[in-house]
Amino acid sequence: MRPTSARLWLAIRLPDLPLTAIKSDAIATPVVIADRKRVVFANQPAQHAGVQLDMDITTAQLLSGCEILERDPAQEQQALHQLSEQLYHFTPYIDRYCSPTRAQSGLLLEISSCLQLFSGVAGIVHRITECLNQTPHGFLFGLAHSAKAAWILSFAEHAITGEETRPEFLQRLNALPIDVLFDFPAAQASLTRMGFFTLGDITRQITHKSIRSFKKRLGHEFADVLAEIFDIDQDFSQGALFDKPRDIYRPDEWFEEAIHFEYPITLVDQLKPTFEHLLSSLENYLRKRQQQCHAIEWHLTDIYRRKAHMTVNSDLPQSQWQLLYDLTLIQFENKALPFEVDSITLLCEYTLPVQSGNQILDLDQSRRRKTSSSDFAVTIAKLKARLGDAAVYKLSYHDSRVPELTQAVLTLAEKSFQALPDIHKRSLRPTWLLENPEPIEDRYQRLYWHGYLAPLIGPERIIGDWWDKPVARDYYLAKRQDNLSLWIFFNLYDKQWYVQGVFA
Repeated sequence: MRPTSARLWLAIRLPDLPLTAIKSDAIATPVVIADRKRVVFANQPAQHAGVQLDMDITTAQLLSGCEILERDPAQEQQALHQLSEQLYHFTPYIDRYCSPTRAQSGLLLEISSCLQLFSGVAGIVHRITECLNQTPHGFLFGLAHSAKAAWILSFAEHAITGEETRPEFLQRLNALPIDVLFDFPAAQASLTRMGFFTLGDITRQITHKSIRSFKKRLGHEFADVLAEIFDIDQDFSQGALFDKPRDIYRPDEWFEEAIHFEYPITLVDQLKPTFEHLLSSLENYLRKRQQQCHAIEWHLTDIYRRKAHMTVNSDLPQSQWQLLYDLTLIQFENKALPFEVDSITLLCEYTLPVQSGNQILDLDQSRRRKTSSSDFAVTIAKLKARLGDAAVYKLSYHDSRVPELTQAVLTLAEKSFQALPDIHKRSLRPTWLLENPEPIEDRYQRLYWHGYLAPLIGPERIIGDWWDKPVARDYYLAKRQDNLSLWIFFNLYDKQWYVQGVFA
């Protein structure tokens, strides 16, 4: 055994998390959670009706008439994340534990550095219990000298007094059956065949023959697990005299700052200095963390607690306040404030790291290109703020033999293809391609589309899309009576003339 470690771990196991992550309300009727059509969780009414883990859901429903819900691991992880955020003010050392074989999940808290702040183990456990009682989740505690030992002891349900010692932890572990090692089914089955029934049997074997015997039979990974459970030091180097550094949980960060006015604000112009001040604070926040943001939110409140909010978006991530200020003014311009504003809050919930990249050292030219690119981005952002996202887009080439299908509308953030294949470069193609072909009238046996047309060059036959909607057309270059050149075609299926595009 290694010298006594000062660390102390508290495991919080959430046995009903598969259910409470989906339904937070108390349920008095039988409910089971299924994964791949097998029962992974059953509430008390379902268990009383005879439902067991790993039972087929059809059998479970016949026994109990239960409601069957599909397991949602993403919701479980979200619930664990929310609990980690709530428990962060007790300790910064928080790990998640999710069983790979059963629907058992929870949190592991290292609390040794926080005991004095909360008046000992009993004090911090009491405070954590009060916090967890505000959640819909059931919970069980386990206290031990290591994270894995604490998790295992959460299945023994020992009362925590704060007077526990390391020998007492080991004694409690020795009394447990090897069934608590269910996360390692192959090793557990091998131990049963070898005559091991409790963790105490494993301890005695290690005492007589060292842990190497398990390492040879059951592998290095399982031997390392046993070493952590029983606090056995397998590393005899000088570095092993020191505890491994603990992982620090990093809570979600966001920017939020509010200003309360001394008198009600009725005009947007009166808010401009406040916009600038809050956005400057946001810029300082982002710069210190080397971050950028895509969106911000403005929240307005009056003395009657009525609320209004405005979201400002930017296609390109921003770390400076000027563009966000301009976009904010565009959003608020030509709009009356919904009420007399008593306070305003700037919120930025989501940020991303500043993207660093290489740049060619081309002093004046690169600076001009960067400025031009920045100006274009600012112009686009302002256009989208005024006209809406759908009004600003770009075109991209799409491979198709049908002309109106050769262009695709993309957002500005998507990559476009502007290079045309050689077949299009060699062929007669208009500068402006209509989104949909427009029919040509037949007037006095002459073609008419905003004027009389005269076909000059053609035909060029285009056939395609035989697998979907067959197309067969003869294309011509035509001249309108005002000398405008048009690209027209005769549809061989419906025997109708159409305008496809306009030449420059």
